[in-house]
Amino acid sequence: MNIPHSRYAFLKDPEALEEIRKHKWLESEKKGEEVGFATAALDWINTYGRAWLSWKRRQERFANTFTFNSQL
Repeated sequence: MNIPHSRYAFLKDPEALEEIRKHKWLESEKKGEEVGFATAALDWINTYGRAWLSWKRRQERFANTFTFNSQL
């Protein structure tokens, strides 16, 4: 599996950003204080990034399986 060369690649993906925002909220709730976005982003990327990227690629392959080919 190809992992993005940079952790910043996750920050360019709107779906990953949404997951990071959820993670930030959950971590802030657990700690009872605001967790910064950068802290939450690094934690999410290091903890969940690989699994999420693998899941996303499986979803994309599945979606492409059922894509109509207009050249038929």
